[in-house]
Amino acid sequence: MLRRVTEDYIVNVLKNHDQIVLNCQIELLNIFKDKDEVGMIESASMSRKEPDGSAPTNSLTDLQNVLEQYFRLSEEWRMSIYANVRTLIETQETIYRIMACFNNLEQEQRYVLEQLYIKHTFKEGIQILMKELDRSRTSILNFRKNAIENVKSMYDSNQSNLELYGLTLKNGQNKYR
Repeated sequence: MLRRVTEDYIVNVLKNHDQIVLNCQIELLNIFKDKDEVGMIESASMSRKEPDGSAPTNSLTDLQNVLEQYFRLSEEWRMSIYANVRTLIETQETIYRIMACFNNLEQEQRYVLEQLYIKHTFKEGIQILMKELDRSRTSILNFRKNAIENVKSMYDSNQSNLELYGLTLKNGQNKYR
């Protein structure tokens, strides 16, 4: 989960949360499909500089050197995969946390953010809210700002997502498991 989220990031998540999560899941699937064993073996067996500093040669290297190089490349690939997977999972956790905070807003605040970012474009949402709520544009914008600030404060709180939803008992156990 990201440590700090900005208003722009929250708005982007509200607008595109389904697509962002889908992209993360597709990327996770692609990461584990893309290991190129043949390419790593070819890279490991390519000519290299000699230990004495002379120019690379086109002569074949012995199998031990190829295996050592292959294991190094394989380990580097594994570490980069772990880093990419960690980043994607943190992104998903951040999105889920923001959506948990959004769903925990008071009904009117949630409705305003839905109209502005999820169901309509911002401009259309403002017009709809001005008519439905009989409020000025400034009033709606202030209300929106307060709703976003509430999402940020819930996001930064120490409560778990289950606690935000009220799905835990006072002793910390999950109600449903």
